[in-house]
Amino acid sequence: MTILESPFFRSAVTLTHAIEKVLTYVLGLCVVVMLLLVFGNVVLRYGFNSGITVSEEVARLSFVWLIFLGTVIAFRTKQHLGINMLLDRMPVMIQKIIHILRQLIIMWVLWLLMDGGWDQMVIGVNTSLPVTGWSQALFSGMVWFSAIAMFLLAIGDIAIAIMTPADRAYQYRFRTAVDTVDDME
Repeated sequence: MTILESPFFRSAVTLTHAIEKVLTYVLGLCVVVMLLLVFGNVVLRYGFNSGITVSEEVARLSFVWLIFLGTVIAFRTKQHLGINMLLDRMPVMIQKIIHILRQLIIMWVLWLLMDGGWDQMVIGVNTSLPVTGWSQALFSGMVWFSAIAMFLLAIGDIAIAIMTPADRAYQYRFRTAVDTVDDME
């Protein structure tokens, strides 16, 4: 039995699937909130000459959350843009090394996002939005959250890559992006 078949790995996979499902539901909720607020506001303005005062701020917040939650889900499901044409022609051991180096570079960029997101969150905590009065940190906090989530996923991806044998049967694990839906796990 390899480490990838261990109960710990199986439970970690189950946990990430559950978190991905929750994030997907929150993503759907963001879309529904945006749709209801924007459409409702248009109907109220043109039909009844009134409107929802908080709709613009809440819809903007939902849009920001939608984008950053979407990046986490895309990172988890390997749906980000990637070109594997050259990588596929290399030996599997080189693919594994390149994958680990690529994930380390991604982690460095995510560290910069975490640092900047935290700084912006600290600045925005005491700044309130004009209409709702909510904290500005709700925007920059999402940057920080998504960077941390993707950082943790990258650590797990590196751990899986290190524990996975450099064999053609496991070659799909050394990719940051998939080419087709059939390539997904």
